[in-house]
Amino acid sequence: MKTIFLALATAFVLFSCSPKTTGNKGIIPENANELASENLPFAIDSLQLQDSIAVAKTLKLRTSSTILLFPTLHNKTLLDSIYSPSGIKLETYSKEKLLKELVNQKEAYFSQGQEDSLEFQSGYEQTWEENSYMNVFANKNDILTLAYESDGFSGGAHGYYGITYKNFDLKNNKTIQLSDVFMDINKIDWNKILMKNFKNSDQKEMLLVDKIPVNNNFYFDFQNITFVYNQYEITAYAAGVVEISIPFSELKPYLKPEFISRNNIK
Repeated sequence: MKTIFLALATAFVLFSCSPKTTGNKGIIPENANELASENLPFAIDSLQLQDSIAVAKTLKLRTSSTILLFPTLHNKTLLDSIYSPSGIKLETYSKEKLLKELVNQKEAYFSQGQEDSLEFQSGYEQTWEENSYMNVFANKNDILTLAYESDGFSGGAHGYYGITYKNFDLKNNKTIQLSDVFMDINKIDWNKILMKNFKNSDQKEMLLVDKIPVNNNFYFDFQNITFVYNQYEITAYAAGVVEISIPFSELKPYLKPEFISRNNIK
């Protein structure tokens, strides 16, 4: 038995959005991809593909992918960076080619799953799955932040979940790196600052490292920068996704003047 569901939907980017917590699944925008029509810089489309297939008497494979399309963005380097976390790199990013790539990814997952299922023996039914979702987290002042979520299960004791944030400078067609935020990241005692602002005591008790390293999985507003650590990155699996928010007031001596000015940091 094989089922397939394909949907195209039109959504619009918000200037800003209030995040909400979703358990251990990080933070996603409360109004992500909802239809809005006022004061919007550009529109986006969302493309979704869902499919499932039975590969053994007691095993089914299921996959779901959601990506966004940006019809008003044409810079190839920028688009390459936007789609790279989804494992997509194309010569051009038309709706048709993106759909074809989603189908190719689905077929590759099914093919690998069928191969893995040859060694699968179970007396009860299981569903292995692989899912990925691209969401708009924020869009303000020509800075677009996207959240890339993924989850799945392939047997064993538990599934997996992860979330990656990327920030894009739409004015200059580039991905925002830490080097665009800070004058010299090597002059900052990141472990001290991150430890100080690690507020979740339950998660902190599950630390697997002596020192918390700074990483490139982050988002920011005019008050804070938040670093995101996925399962096993610095804590045990049970801790879920860890988010550590640092007030810019603590980091202001290290911030680039142009970053302070553009983001209205006080």
